[in-house]
Amino acid sequence: MKIDPRDLTTNDCYKLLIGCVVPRPIAWVSTIGQDGTSNLAPFSYFTAVCNNPPTICFTASRREGEKKDTVRNIEKSGEFVVNVVTEELAEAMNITSGEYPPEIDEFQLANLTAIPSDKVRSPRVAEAPISLECKLIRMIELGEGADSTSVPIGEVVRFHIKDEFIHAGKIDMEKLRAVGRLAGYLYTRTHQIFEMKRPSVGRPLHEDPPDLRDEEAQRRATRVQWTNLG
Repeated sequence: MKIDPRDLTTNDCYKLLIGCVVPRPIAWVSTIGQDGTSNLAPFSYFTAVCNNPPTICFTASRREGEKKDTVRNIEKSGEFVVNVVTEELAEAMNITSGEYPPEIDEFQLANLTAIPSDKVRSPRVAEAPISLECKLIRMIELGEGADSTSVPIGEVVRFHIKDEFIHAGKIDMEKLRAVGRLAGYLYTRTHQIFEMKRPSVGRPLHEDPPDLRDEEAQRRATRVQWTNLG
């Protein structure tokens, strides 16, 4: 099937796009308003974009044509924190996804603990295994009218990682058990992990990879290693 996005409504294009770009990591963004109210909301248009300096970005669409509280807070403060969502925190994250008025503190609503950050005023989620304190580099506006989006790009100025989730400078993916977003109301777990080493150019792979469509092969191990490039 070939589809011209210009033939789709904005909503239909959105549904198609989020079904194609999967799975998506979730930026659980905490900010603080000018009145001191803490704000916490999830965004699944999220990625890392640079490692020097460490830089991340996420996208926030409009709510009834108006910028969301998260974006307005970032514009005024120039700061935000991205917290990582795990299976244990998924339900709390979902509670914070509601379209609440600015005076509502989602930390309290979801029974989460807001603790001070080191380098930004925005609080972080104490229960999160990883939190990234960020300073705004720039805010990009995309699209037009009610369907436009804001893209905050932030430099990570402090990593907070609980000790049990990091070993030799690397995050333990199996312990982290982060969740990702799919389409509609669907989410995905990351506890079935497999490994593939990059091929060395000019050298053949030593054996063929297993067929990952085979359910039995998937059950045999959570980590699959089939190349040994020495």
